[in-house]
Amino acid sequence: MDPRTLIEDLVQKIAPNTTVVGIAEDAERFRVTVAGTSGVLADCELPRDAVESAARWGAARARIAATLKRCADDVDARIPDARG
Repeated sequence: MDPRTLIEDLVQKIAPNTTVVGIAEDAERFRVTVAGTSGVLADCELPRDAVESAARWGAARARIAATLKRCADDVDARIPDARG
């Protein structure tokens, strides 16, 4: 699976209210920018070898997902629903 597609799919699964707005890459890492319900952007960096491993290994995918989740949590504002 293409690393960009993998990153975008993981973000959609772990944080449906978050959108990937950019992925920059170099020889060593991917820099992912996400936006959420708060209107704030957040960046996180993922090592290239970890992303490439995540395409094949579940444990590596879980580590990448955890990093993306932390990044998404910074931009996803919780809206109170008045249930107490």
